[in-house]
Amino acid sequence: MAARAKTENIAEKAHGTGEIASIESLISDLEARLRKLNTTVRGEAVGASGDINDFVSEALAGIMQRVRDSSETFTEDFTERAGRAGTDAFKRITQQIEQHPLLLLAVAAGLGFALGMARK
Repeated sequence: MAARAKTENIAEKAHGTGEIASIESLISDLEARLRKLNTTVRGEAVGASGDINDFVSEALAGIMQRVRDSSETFTEDFTERAGRAGTDAFKRITQQIEQHPLLLLAVAAGLGFALGMARK
């Protein structure tokens, strides 16, 4: 009976040692998987930050393009209006000179006299 108890005790220890080895194997497998997951997550985080950087760059490029387009439109509109205003002013001056040539001579004489007096 003592031999049988001893055999059972050894069998239980062997079974317990097998369970411990099995648990240690599972733990090392879990650690390996966690390391792999950690590496994957870090890689994804780097990729995500790159995606965010790309998104922000594209958004800023879009905003800058819209500002350029609107400034070009404004510049073209301003240039067109300024050109029309200059042309209209030139036409009015030309009409006034044709209608009142003596007035032009009087204004020119007055400016000449004023500039001559300013030089002295």
